[in-house]
Amino acid sequence: MRTLVILVFCTILFFAACTWHAAEFSVDPVITDPKEVNMKLTPSSPTVLDDISLVVYDDCNYNTLVGVTRSGKTINIVKQFNSMMKWPCIMKNDTIEIGKLTIGTYVLNYKLIDIAQSIPKIDRSYYFNLIVTP
Repeated sequence: MRTLVILVFCTILFFAACTWHAAEFSVDPVITDPKEVNMKLTPSSPTVLDDISLVVYDDCNYNTLVGVTRSGKTINIVKQFNSMMKWPCIMKNDTIEIGKLTIGTYVLNYKLIDIAQSIPKIDRSYYFNLIVTP
């Protein structure tokens, strides 16, 4: 009987560990048009002379910008919120400044993270291609 209990416990632990890490390895799709997810890159065809921004339409006012970082041709935008606070969502448009970029094709990663858990959970994650011309 004791062996059966240990076997069932180990099986449950194994399946819990497998499903817990499955979300980390999922591949997010590349979105070619930010309008699909209620966002817009301005200007729509940026050049090296333009200040580039990402506009997020109907964003909750409690989603706060954590940072905009660049690493090579990758731009990471991270926003966060705390779902345990139970604040009302007042919709607003948010403009996130990216700045001027050199010529090339960039990957823009947008992540919205819920920090209510001890291990933050990614609520939304989008990838956009951003092409800057001369």
